[in-house]
Amino acid sequence: MKTNDPEESRAESIAAALVYLMTHYARTGCPRLAVCVSRHMQALALHPDTPTVLRDVCAALHGTWAGSREDSEPPGGQVH
Repeated sequence: MKTNDPEESRAESIAAALVYLMTHYARTGCPRLAVCVSRHMQALALHPDTPTVLRDVCAALHGTWAGSREDSEPPGGQVH
C-alpha cells in the first residue's frame, strides 16, 4: 500500500540519493561528491525511520567519507 505522506518515505529517499551519489563518486572521484555522501550518511544515521542496521553502518562510515575529501584536496584546500 502506497501512501502520499512525504515524511514516511524520507529515509528511503535519502538512501536512494546516497546510492546515486556513491555511484557518481566511483566514476569521478570528485571530493565534493564525497562530502555529499558523508552528509547523506549522517542524515540517515540520525533519521528515526532508518532501519537500525543501516543507521549503524552510516554512522560508522560517515567520517570515512568526510575524510576522503581531505585526502583528495590539493595543498591549500582548493578543490578544482
